[in-house]
Amino acid sequence: MNICSAGLTTCRVIEGGHAVRLDFVDQRGTDVSLQLPFEQAQAVAMTLPSLLTRALRALTGKASARYVFALDRWEVEQSDDCSGLLLTLATEDGFQVSFGVPAEACRGLGLVLAANGARHGKPNDADDQTPIAAPIALN
Repeated sequence: MNICSAGLTTCRVIEGGHAVRLDFVDQRGTDVSLQLPFEQAQAVAMTLPSLLTRALRALTGKASARYVFALDRWEVEQSDDCSGLLLTLATEDGFQVSFGVPAEACRGLGLVLAANGARHGKPNDADDQTPIAAPIALN
């Protein structure tokens, strides 16, 4: 199957979460499915963003090019073990990824974001998007 010319039609979780199934229609209109065990699907998901960046760099010839996902919403939660935060970033079209952020990284990220916000105007301008969840103080 030529994945590049195939159209993804549906995605589903199967085998009680132990696998995922991707259904495509190939260039001839034939239905084709790709079934991956959880671990392999995880490896593919972790690899695709960097592959897209490498492809974009090859297409543009610019070493600084990056494939960028437009952030639509974000959510911050306390991790179950209280050792940091869970940061979920999502796009308008449904792509979502969550990161476990250790406490020290939270502090550093907070400093960088605060400094960047100060350079670009007031952080509470009326035009700013309201977050889904407010950041949680760690101290």
